[in-house]
Amino acid sequence: MADAFVVQYSVDSITDNNIVVSIFSIMTDTGVYLATFAAVFLIDNRNKYVDVATGKRDSARFKRDVKRIIATLGVSEVVYIIVKFTSIYVLLQSNVAAPYQAAMSTTLLAWVFYVITANVIMIRFWKPAR
Repeated sequence: MADAFVVQYSVDSITDNNIVVSIFSIMTDTGVYLATFAAVFLIDNRNKYVDVATGKRDSARFKRDVKRIIATLGVSEVVYIIVKFTSIYVLLQSNVAAPYQAAMSTTLLAWVFYVITANVIMIRFWKPAR
């Protein structure tokens, strides 16, 4: 949602250069997503990495899981950025929709590719240790 406001404002007030608008879109989208994900992850998992018997943190397990998450989200984020940047640039260039509509539809399209990529990576590489 913030992305749609930024795109519309950028087109109306800042520039008519669609590459710059696409970059603003990516920066807003990524910033909001990463901040939200980090907050929700920390809130949701604050007790997951504590051994109930000893009360100590399992920092090795936490580090392993964070590395896996960063790897999965990193690759998925690259796919997201490529799809989002390309699609919003094309839609803004072709003038088929208002800027905020282009932002919303490209976010949806990029999320589809993001989720597919993340799921494929998790299925293939997150096998439990034996």
